[in-house]
Amino acid sequence: MLDDKKDDIFLSRWINGELSPEELREFQSDPEYDHYKKIKEGADALDLTEYDIDTALHQVKSKSSITVKKKTKPVIQLWPYLAAAASIALIFGLFFFNSNDSFITSYGEQLAVTLPDGSEMILNAKSEVSFDKKDWETNRTVSLDGEAYFKVKKGSKFTVTTANGEVTVLGTQFNVQSNDSFFEAVCYEGKVSVNSGQENTILVAGKGFRKIARTASENWTFEALEPSWITNTSSFRSVPLRFVFDELEDQYNININAKGVDTSIIYTGTFPNNDIEVALKTVFSTLGLQYQLLQDGKTVVVEN
Repeated sequence: MLDDKKDDIFLSRWINGELSPEELREFQSDPEYDHYKKIKEGADALDLTEYDIDTALHQVKSKSSITVKKKTKPVIQLWPYLAAAASIALIFGLFFFNSNDSFITSYGEQLAVTLPDGSEMILNAKSEVSFDKKDWETNRTVSLDGEAYFKVKKGSKFTVTTANGEVTVLGTQFNVQSNDSFFEAVCYEGKVSVNSGQENTILVAGKGFRKIARTASENWTFEALEPSWITNTSSFRSVPLRFVFDELEDQYNININAKGVDTSIIYTGTFPNNDIEVALKTVFSTLGLQYQLLQDGKTVVVEN
């Protein structure tokens, strides 16, 4: 039945409420009716400005010096129907093909996102996450590149996948960071399972796991209740200096020129994420290095 009804004119008549009672009943009995009904409800919710085709056409004609010979055959104006059909196609795409959600943060930016089940995640600067909201009830999986803090509601298995490993939980609070060859998971509440390469470990509250490139993994204990970057402070515990420079660049949108500096040396310390002068002085004075922030405000030259 619907194969005969899928033309633009039929859909336009249905949208405009011009179907006969018999046509409407027949259409409502079709298996695809519910799909088109959802699409129409979505279209009705949009705030669309009505476009006066006749006025616009008259304005175009009045500005044209070309004489158009009138045709004697009747002409059916299809524009309104084609426009309606195009709107349906567009909204159909939004409803049925945009099931993935993705979020990206820029330099120095944080972003809080509420997931479909009410769980929460906060993205740190220069991070990206994506998940499939369509299958969320049966597949609570988030793909992460960067750093994010999660507050997961109890329910089915919740997994954070990264290029360096994955973290699986049922309901807890934890932080995951994955950048290039750096992978770290920290548990603040509950229990999490961490899988990185051939290593599997269970973290309870107050425990952390880190794997950097091909070095041996590391576990440690802490007392903090949440990651420090949530309150605009980047903290580092025995990490190679290159990752500290990476974080400075991500937070302040700068480029650190540190040729001749050994960035493999281990650094422990903090810097604020909302004051570049204090941040640079804190890091470089601790290392005994001289630096200069150039006039462009984007380049830091480090002197060994």
